[in-house]
Amino acid sequence: MIDYFMELKKLSNKDNNIEIVKRNVIECKMNHTFEFFKFGISDETKHIYNTYKKFLIYWKNSMQKLQGFVNFVPYEDLLKEHEKICEIIDNIEDDLIEEQEKVINDIKNWYPIFKFLNGDAFCYDKRNGMIVFFEHDVFDIGINLNGLVIAKSIDFLLENWSKVLFVDIYDWYQGVNEEGIDINKPIYGKAIEMIINVHLSGICQ
Repeated sequence: MIDYFMELKKLSNKDNNIEIVKRNVIECKMNHTFEFFKFGISDETKHIYNTYKKFLIYWKNSMQKLQGFVNFVPYEDLLKEHEKICEIIDNIEDDLIEEQEKVINDIKNWYPIFKFLNGDAFCYDKRNGMIVFFEHDVFDIGINLNGLVIAKSIDFLLENWSKVLFVDIYDWYQGVNEEGIDINKPIYGKAIEMIINVHLSGICQ
């Protein structure tokens, strides 16, 4: 069984200038039935949800100016995190941005599965099973990246994002194609180089 978080758990402060800024990992065996994911998820994704009560790792590589921030939302917290982003649209003023009704309707159907430091999130869209980008200040700046498809499914997200150690990039538009994260995009080059170096150093030890 593949554990998509395994490489992150093995990171150390000494590996190729990688600094672990914050780590909070709690494993707890669950047995969820996963009715929420009506489009289905793989056994590997089920393993993640059934294994981790908490998974937060924030790493930096100052030499290559890279960072990864993984704040995984456990299965039992999906509804609570959904309610948090829905609070944004409670009593919101009319006509703050273009296509405001569309944004509001989207948020009503989005469930954060990974959260970022600034309040952004990757969200599961219960209408189609896709993973989309929620921009925390959408009602200030307009749609911008809000609603960008990050992955066609949770399985696609975990499989591909894990290959670049869950790196966090400033402009996710530069890191996706029509299906979502595309690790062949130039923006992931430094992350892939870093991972290769980590593996090589592990072999040489």
